[in-house]
Amino acid sequence: MKYQYDLVVIGGGLAGFTSAVFANGLGKKVALVERDKLGGACTWNACVPSKALLQIGLRIRQIEKYNRNGVKLVSVNLQPGNIMSYLHSILGDIARIDDFDNLGNIGINILKGEAVFTDHHHINLNGQVISAKRFIIATGSSPAIPPVEGLVDIPFYTNETVFDINTIPSSMIVLGGGPAGIELGLAFAWLGCKVDIVEMADHILPKDDTELSELLFEYLNVEENLRIHISTKAIRFQKQNNGQVKLEMQTREGKIDEIAAEAVLVAVGRRANVSGLGLEKTGVKYTSQGISVDKKLQTSSSNIFAAGDVAGPIQLGMMAEKQAILAASNACLPFKQSIRYEDVAWVTYSEPQMAHIGLTEDEARRKYGNNVRIIRYPLNKVRRAVMDHDIRGMCKFMLDKKDRLIGAQLLCSHAENLIHELQILKCLHKPFLKLHSIPHIYPTYEEGIIKRAADISYTMKMRHNPLIRLVLRYWPGYKDKLDAVINRL
Repeated sequence: MKYQYDLVVIGGGLAGFTSAVFANGLGKKVALVERDKLGGACTWNACVPSKALLQIGLRIRQIEKYNRNGVKLVSVNLQPGNIMSYLHSILGDIARIDDFDNLGNIGINILKGEAVFTDHHHINLNGQVISAKRFIIATGSSPAIPPVEGLVDIPFYTNETVFDINTIPSSMIVLGGGPAGIELGLAFAWLGCKVDIVEMADHILPKDDTELSELLFEYLNVEENLRIHISTKAIRFQKQNNGQVKLEMQTREGKIDEIAAEAVLVAVGRRANVSGLGLEKTGVKYTSQGISVDKKLQTSSSNIFAAGDVAGPIQLGMMAEKQAILAASNACLPFKQSIRYEDVAWVTYSEPQMAHIGLTEDEARRKYGNNVRIIRYPLNKVRRAVMDHDIRGMCKFMLDKKDRLIGAQLLCSHAENLIHELQILKCLHKPFLKLHSIPHIYPTYEEGIIKRAADISYTMKMRHNPLIRLVLRYWPGYKDKLDAVINRL
């Protein structure tokens, strides 16, 4: 049977855009279906705008920090009304780099509308039937709305609407202490908004290392406009006569408290966009968590694949891109590849930043027991951090008995850049101490943290070398003083 397209990709976000371009590069006839703007959440209401907003606030905070430390810079005259227009100009710049509107020039057909499957080879699009040999579903995700009493009766923001506000509110309640809640809450606090973050879990960033999450909690709670309530459940929202919204909340111990604010932001997670696709007509299995796929990103219908947030299990931009390339490859090529989730990495753009690869300390100890070694490196030993007057943080390196990196958690400035050197080492399964022999530029965070930690690992390995132990114990003129080396590093 002849089809109109070799591949139709449903969804024009990062996963859909990437898979369509890749399949087109293989010479396939490709169509990309999008109901809204090309670029999806990452470009318009998640990764890009949140980081841009954080950068504005961070610049202001840095000037204030220098002023407090005696360096008198020009004072900040913040114009809140101009912030969001500046933010939208940045989004336009990013969209021009991605060049969404010119996909047609490379042979990809852009089809606007909502696709509904009629069977596993056909979709209905605005009353028109479109056929394809294969499909990739990349419809992304939407904000999850928790069942808190009164929430639906008040105006509230999500990441899809908060960047459309005209000015910075005077106060805000943020539901959720995960990455989105922490990043946006901190950004608005730096821009002069009084922010309360409410998190049900025992610590913020529940997927990150517990020790470092608790340390970050301490740092963030000294921010002038930011308060974080952990182990606290939102009970009830109510409108107030003064235009504010009151939240009644309850701690784990049962204590009831109330806070009020001008605005409410919901950032408790994401739900997969699966409704309205007519998946029942295709035999594609799915749940409220997303579409079920195997390691080849193939659904229960053999000609339909899925990638990105709608496929899970990790809803991150880097994973959406990785899945998209693999799904397009498997949909178009005769040989199939399997995806690996062990090498996932992420960064929360807090202050300081929290970067994560592999296992946390708790996860490593559960998996490896006593065959795990932990190296901790505090920022107060990093010369560049002392120069920058920011010694907050701790870096942790989890190593197996062969000195291979099985996890790293970095709480420090520039963690977004530092983590990549470690990620390369981990993915290549090389011993951590290999970095000891590689010269690092001084004074940098890379040299002050990663190189020094690798030096420690190398020194510890020396101590376990039978020949060196023999020399240090019995050879005249030698003595085991390696602890002094490790402490000095």
